[in-house]
Amino acid sequence: MDRTRLISMWDRAWTEGLWAASWSASLEGLTPAEASWQPANAPGIAGTRHAIWQIVLHMCLWREHWLKKLQGGGTPKEELDRLNFPPIADASETAWAAARQRFARTQHDISAALKNPATTDAHFEAIAHFLPHDCYHFGQINTIRAMLGKKPLE
Repeated sequence: MDRTRLISMWDRAWTEGLWAASWSASLEGLTPAEASWQPANAPGIAGTRHAIWQIVLHMCLWREHWLKKLQGGGTPKEELDRLNFPPIADASETAWAAARQRFARTQHDISAALKNPATTDAHFEAIAHFLPHDCYHFGQINTIRAMLGKKPLE
């Protein structure tokens, strides 16, 4: 996909949505309890699914990892393993607001990296994969919103 089209789609996913609710709207109107609620697995499968909040932190982790890679760094594998879908230790409104702000910041930072002419083709291709990855996770988020009885988003 060419850069101009991908950048447009990335930015529209946040503001308007891509055939589904915008990513920004999908994170609005959730209490910390709702954001940290973990649906049960299917009958016969032990445990629970990931909470919206865990999914948001998962996306932040990988976005930040690749942004660090653009700068020649990265996140150690042990940290990626430990922080991938982490448990929610602090389910306060302040912590949930911080998670949403962190996500918004990574949204802006990925957009800036995509728009930066110094971003190599290889790095551009790597971070371009966040568009389908994050669309998948917002499908999960909006399914959980529906399970919570939230009004559908347009």
